[in-house]
Amino acid sequence: MGSAAIDLDDAGLVIARDDGVEDAGPGYAASLDGVLRFGAEAAAAATLQPRLVQRRYWLDLADRPLPAPLGDCRTSADLAQRHLQALWARCAGADSAVLAVMPGWSTAQLALLLGIARDAGVPVTALVDAAVAASRRPWPGRTLWHLHAGLHTAALTRIGQEGGATLGERIAIERLGVELLARGSAEFLARRFVACSRFDPLHDARTEQQLRTAMPQWLAAAARSERVDLALEHGGHRFEASLEAAGLRAHVAQLIEPLTQRLRTLLSPREPAVLQVQARLAEYPGVMEALLRLPACTVVLLEPAAAARGALRATGATPGGDGVRLTTALPWDQPADDSLPAPAGASSLVPTHVTFEGRAWRLSAQPFVIGTDIGGTTHGLQLGPGTQAVSRRHCTIQVEDGRAMVHDQSRYGTRLNGHPVAGSAVLQAGDVLAIGTPARELTLLAEVADGP
Repeated sequence: MGSAAIDLDDAGLVIARDDGVEDAGPGYAASLDGVLRFGAEAAAAATLQPRLVQRRYWLDLADRPLPAPLGDCRTSADLAQRHLQALWARCAGADSAVLAVMPGWSTAQLALLLGIARDAGVPVTALVDAAVAASRRPWPGRTLWHLHAGLHTAALTRIGQEGGATLGERIAIERLGVELLARGSAEFLARRFVACSRFDPLHDARTEQQLRTAMPQWLAAAARSERVDLALEHGGHRFEASLEAAGLRAHVAQLIEPLTQRLRTLLSPREPAVLQVQARLAEYPGVMEALLRLPACTVVLLEPAAAARGALRATGATPGGDGVRLTTALPWDQPADDSLPAPAGASSLVPTHVTFEGRAWRLSAQPFVIGTDIGGTTHGLQLGPGTQAVSRRHCTIQVEDGRAMVHDQSRYGTRLNGHPVAGSAVLQAGDVLAIGTPARELTLLAEVADGP
């Protein structure tokens, strides 16, 4: 007897009991030979039989009709109910369930979830926010953030630490989830095959499935070694390629650039922070490296199934009772860690100069103006009037509160490391700003003192 905690994270559902955890696979559903399958078995069919697979029913939980029925399920709520039934069937001996829920679900979706659970015969005693559930120890003297990456979206949650873990500010990062990382990594690996053997594994669904099946092993190898040999077989031929891990890391870092830009804005150099990161994100080389470059921030990799394990702390009312509400505060169940050193290297990330075509300008609190007509200022870069897609006063760079900032003031937009700047962004050494068509690039550098 006892409780089972089910983490309804569509990137990887997990069941936790006092005696251990069970990985239940991603939030995929497939109708195979007339039978509904869920998790890894359904995900394996997504490439070969995409019309028989659904993978947004947890994120888009509702009783509206699906784009196309899947078996006898007509709505995402139908699929979620069947999936929850299958998960509960794996909890033999449990007499109650605690559900850890993804960030971003509305009150209406939570109410629908409770109704689904009741109809599925799952005796839910508590719903708990997954970010709060995963936060199990305090970090004295630091602000605490939690990074959640679902299948389709990501979310940053600030966790209050007074008396326990409490839900604070939450910021959604749309269209940036594990599916994007998996698809982007697969495309990068496919380009390596094209470059090395002129074979495109994404051209055929069967070879794409081979690549997807082998990809976790290749990514793990790229985390250990700078060079990885790849091979696929098709039509009686063996195709080989080589992977440089540095290239893959750079590609993945580019994929999550909107996330790192948002984090730079949130983090203050005067207020050290801890960022909790789900274990699954470390499976993609480049993610942790990009996060570790954040200023004034210590990145902590959580244990696998952290939200499911942490959700076991939640207690609720009578199973299935009407008093079940979303739990947004939980007591700590692990000791504080006050042994972390100050985040290293934060000052070296602040740019001191901007460079363009071999020239460098020192940055200061005075705005450095970039455009085709910068007026009477001498502190700026004036491009020729014929430069396409550049405004007269296109953008400015200046040092504010210990950080270098770029402010876009143009009609056409400014790109930072390949992604549009949404008004303003924090800059780091090594960043590249691009303006105009064709793109004119400016690089941010940091001056360092001589010495060891």
